[in-house]
Amino acid sequence: LPVSAYASLLACPYQFFVRRMLGLGETEEVREALEKRDYGEYVHRILQRFHAGRTQLSGESDEKLVDALETLSREVFAPAIEENFAEHAWLSRWLKRVPGYIAWQKAREAGGWRYAGSEQPRERTLVLADGDALVLHGRLDRLDRRADASEAVLDYKTQDAQGLRRRLAEPTEDVQLACYALLQGERVSEAAYVALDGEKPDELALQDVQEMARVQGERLAAIVHALRQGAGLPAHGIDAVCAWCEVRGVCRRDYQAEAVLP
Repeated sequence: LPVSAYASLLACPYQFFVRRMLGLGETEEVREALEKRDYGEYVHRILQRFHAGRTQLSGESDEKLVDALETLSREVFAPAIEENFAEHAWLSRWLKRVPGYIAWQKAREAGGWRYAGSEQPRERTLVLADGDALVLHGRLDRLDRRADASEAVLDYKTQDAQGLRRRLAEPTEDVQLACYALLQGERVSEAAYVALDGEKPDELALQDVQEMARVQGERLAAIVHALRQGAGLPAHGIDAVCAWCEVRGVCRRDYQAEAVLP
């Protein structure tokens, strides 16, 4: 089970049923212009390539680093801009954030953190109550490490910090960071979203990282065990989930005068 599927299961069990158990999903549309999710993928790709060649920025001038990151950014966006010049707006949006990103990265290094990799696949086996096993897997956006071997898992988000703060307001309900910490192991002392939509990145950290990782692992194992015992998968997502759900027309929740949930 991927981490994203677990998040879907908690958001709305019926959504999980349709997506994962029936194997249904939205038909991919041919897009003539980049969308916000495409922009996020481009930024992830840029930062992965940038840090692969520069695991440490301390000692290099800000001007040199900004120039290098801007040059790489233009290279990555070039094919999209060649097809549609309007995509230059997405590049311009990212370039405004480059100096702030360099400053943030140097500040992390000053705090003892060193870049240790990106797009790292991980998996962990969870034992269910009946003795069977469930393999949880995911991919870490970024892993940092300190000299004392403590680790940090970071997840880049090309959105404003306010929405991410709301996600973390109830830490047991936002599973992503906790599950990434669970996948990486006991050395993780920090897990945070890195909001990249401001003048400089904003870190939004999960509190009690190892405790939250333990809680999510135990909850996931309990939920999957219950499903195997016949627990239902009703449509009971909150309005914020339903608003963006591609299976909303299948569950027909909008057509029910009153939702009857078990």
